[in-house]
Amino acid sequence: MVLRKASTTQISWGLNTRIRRAIIIILLQGLVTYQILRSWTTDPSAKIIYEIGDQVYLANVSRLPRIQFDFSSIEETNEEKAIRIKRQESVRNGFIHAWNGYTKYAWGHDELKPVSNESDNSFNGWGATIVDSLDTMWIMDLKDEFNRSRKFVSEVDFSVSSYSVNVFETTIRYLGGLLSAFELSKDQIFLEKAHELGVSLLGSFNSPFGLPYNDITLLEEGSFPETSSSALLARIGSLYLEFTKLAQLTDDSDFFFLVNNITNFIENANITIPGLYPIGISYETGEFFSDYISFGANGDSFYEYLIKEYILVGGALDQYRRMYIQSVESMHQYMIKEFSIKERPNMLFLGELYNNSFVGKMDHLVCFIPGMLAIGSKILDRPGDLETAKRLAETCYWLYEDTETGIGAEVNMLNLIESSETTDENEIFSDKILRTDKRYLLRPETIESLFVLYRVTGDKEYQEKGWKIWQAIDKWCKTPTAYSGLYDVTSTERPHNDNMESFFLAETLKYLYLLFSSPTHISLDTYVFNTEAHPLLRMAKSY
Repeated sequence: MVLRKASTTQISWGLNTRIRRAIIIILLQGLVTYQILRSWTTDPSAKIIYEIGDQVYLANVSRLPRIQFDFSSIEETNEEKAIRIKRQESVRNGFIHAWNGYTKYAWGHDELKPVSNESDNSFNGWGATIVDSLDTMWIMDLKDEFNRSRKFVSEVDFSVSSYSVNVFETTIRYLGGLLSAFELSKDQIFLEKAHELGVSLLGSFNSPFGLPYNDITLLEEGSFPETSSSALLARIGSLYLEFTKLAQLTDDSDFFFLVNNITNFIENANITIPGLYPIGISYETGEFFSDYISFGANGDSFYEYLIKEYILVGGALDQYRRMYIQSVESMHQYMIKEFSIKERPNMLFLGELYNNSFVGKMDHLVCFIPGMLAIGSKILDRPGDLETAKRLAETCYWLYEDTETGIGAEVNMLNLIESSETTDENEIFSDKILRTDKRYLLRPETIESLFVLYRVTGDKEYQEKGWKIWQAIDKWCKTPTAYSGLYDVTSTERPHNDNMESFFLAETLKYLYLLFSSPTHISLDTYVFNTEAHPLLRMAKSY
């Protein structure tokens, strides 16, 4: 019996041991599972599996670092909120005024001429203002206007046009607008129309090196590229976001392959300065031939799309990060100079290169760069770029503030002067700014950078500057019908140019509205904007 009793005790102890082990294993499994789930929600390096169509498998999409400032750390007073909402409503009312003028005098046409109250078809005759404004209406909660526009879009045939189709403009305005409208509203008609348009543009890529021709003719019997001798950097290098997103949403990788081929081509091209690409490319030889390098016209959005494509795919395509960093570092070294003018010392000026020599020319288009640098600084942990962004934005704002209308000109030149005060090759002196093109085309770039810098830093100074610019636009550009560009920002005689680009509603007013919105509304940690300000969902949020 003693033996029997001892045996029972041993069996009981053995059972208890196995139970304990099972409990420990269960607890360990639960802890591991918890840690995995926790990493997926808080660790920027956590990986997510994603597909770009049916043939591209991304196993290393990451939750990249946050872009936006932690606005929960500051409290908005009731007074501040009231002012912000009042300003937001002012911008919204401006959109409604412009939209009502368009619908009354130019509905179905591309753009309104807001002085003569006539219409214009510069962008294929498919109603560019309507498609370009879809997401703005959704963001501003103008659902009646959105629904009327939805009906119009559903009836457009994007495979035929009576006009020559500019591939770049069509991609950023129409394709970007349709894709964004789909991702915001989840209405399938916009994706169907985006796919229809994407297929229509495929023929433009039938060049010797797969670089899209600038223009294409769309007829009932098919699409025909309008061949030419040279391409422009911004036109071929600003299609990545839209075609990658189209491939993702339609499960057709061919759209992605077309634009990824362009990236590979550009990265492997023979250039003089690493990361700085001349604006002209030969279709026949595949070589850069221009001696002109610019972050303004014809170059701008190529550089913008390097960091934005990297963000869109959650860092899964490192090629875009490498190319972006190389371009920005060369920009710092060769194209950004400190300058002093009037009572404003230590400002930054982003010029151009011609034959590898600095030219003191700064387009209005260049003023998107502060926003680009600010976003890149957070994603890639480059704090110095944020400081550069702030200083360049200050220059862009000053170029507005320094005119009689408070509105920035299309092209600004520094009148450079010699100085014996410094030997620093990165410092230049000027006695005045020459506005060689005094027009204002209702452009958004300075406002875009103010919006991004506010979202990145939380500094309300950027809201104040944006509000002053909007007051100037509302004062000088408003017509009884809508808003018009100006011939001369240095004149207070209201010299309207009778033109309202679709990007005024798609970009300028959208960025102003978002500048005064809650920071969670269309967060930069959830969306990436194409160069026409159409927000596209990122493959992985930052949190």
